[in-house]
This record gives sequence, C-alpha cells and structure tokens, in this order.
Amino acid sequence: MYKTGIFNWFGYILPIQERLELIKEANFDSVMLWWEDETIPYFVDKMNFISLANSIGLAVDNVHLPFEDTNLLWSDKKNERNKKLTTVLTWLCDCKKSNVQKVVMHTNDLENISLNYKMGFESFNEIVKLAEDIDLNVAIENTKHFEYSKFILDEFKSPKLGFCYDSSHDFVNGQSKGLILNQYKNRLMCVHLSDNDGLKDRHWLPTKGSIDFKNIINIIKETSVESFSMEVYPYLNEKSLSPIEFLNKANNIIKKIIS
Repeated sequence: MYKTGIFNWFGYILPIQERLELIKEANFDSVMLWWEDETIPYFVDKMNFISLANSIGLAVDNVHLPFEDTNLLWSDKKNERNKKLTTVLTWLCDCKKSNVQKVVMHTNDLENISLNYKMGFESFNEIVKLAEDIDLNVAIENTKHFEYSKFILDEFKSPKLGFCYDSSHDFVNGQSKGLILNQYKNRLMCVHLSDNDGLKDRHWLPTKGSIDFKNIINIIKETSVESFSMEVYPYLNEKSLSPIEFLNKANNIIKKIIS
C-alpha cells in the first residue's frame, strides 16, 4: 500500500505543531522535516521534531540537512573542510539520537563550481563510515551539478548510502528527465516530488507543469520506496487557498497520480 507525504514547509508561515496537525488532518501518512531549530513564532528545538510528529500520528519519511556551504566538504583547505565535516557528522549523530531513520543531504551547493574530487571522497568516506556505525540511512539528493552526487553514489556502495530523487531538479535546464532515477532506482531511499515548467525549480503541485509523472511514478513503483512525498508550495491562484485547502488539494493530486 503506497503512502503519501509532504515537506512540513508547504508555503504557509505557521508554528510547526500547527503545520504538522494540518498535514495529519489532510490525511497524509508522513512528513519530511528540515533539520534546524524553529524560531518563529516561538522556539522549538529540532531534537523534539520527531517525537512531535509521531505524537500527532505522522511518520517521518526523512529529515533534510541544511545545505549551505556544502561545497566546503570538497575543499582543499583542511581546516575549513574539517570544520564543515564535523558539523555534518554532528547533525547525523543528533538525528540518530532523535530516532531519525533517514536523512537527505546535498553533495554540493551553488552553480558554476569546480570541486576537488579527492577531498570530497575523503569527506564522504567519513560520512558513510559514521552512517554505518550508527545505522542511519543517508540519501544523496540530485541537484544542478549531479556529477558530484553521481561520483559519491558510484564510489560508495554501502547499503546505508542511497539516493533521494527530486523530480523538479531533474526536469529543469537540461537535466536527465528521469534517466538518473532509472539508473539509480536500486539505490532509491526517498523522493521529493514537484512539478515545473522546465525553466526553474518551481515546486508546483504535480500535473501543473511539464514533468512526465507517469514515467516517474512507474519507475518509483519498481523500487522499495513506499512514501510518495512532495516538496510543494502554492502558486498564483492557489495562494488564496487556506492551508488545509492547499494540503487537501495536494494529497488528492498525489493519490490520483499513484493510483
């Protein structure tokens, strides 16, 4: 039985508990979370996110690590690389302490970059070793420079390292349009589903843009992934919808395309 999920930031500024309660009210099975403390309108420690979601009746599909300065993991400057690596390793340990089962991370950030593969290998070697030691699944997401994610996936065959497929990232500005999903489907751990117009990463609801979801969904169904999770925000006339109206619309759409 396939399940549906959504990122807990879905375009409305609300306290995290209210967002989670609305996601549950809209009959989603799971939620994706961002690994940073909430500060608006009041402080909520990220270490409490998992228990909060579970208490509301939501499973946590995955937790997304912050991706700012991720390029430093490939830096030939030892001090700055080690500093960033230590931060990532700490996040992984904290996620495990919070009963997170799966984290998503980017291998790189920004555009027009040229990274040092040797240093990247050394950093991700430490990340993979820790993931194995603490029994935590780490999913590498496809971003604009997929060559770096491909390098990591190809170099490390650990069962604790897998692939997070973002449909919008893969259908913009000459990306693979499903080819990498098929290539790495045996490593697939989770998905970020949204639509776009082929020009920008729009985070539209599926079927609003030009992505071939029939093919994408069929490939995902060949894998062990059970949760069809979306990373979407309201667009144009959808912004007049209340949060629960938007969530209901989102869940109805994803259920329709996976049925």
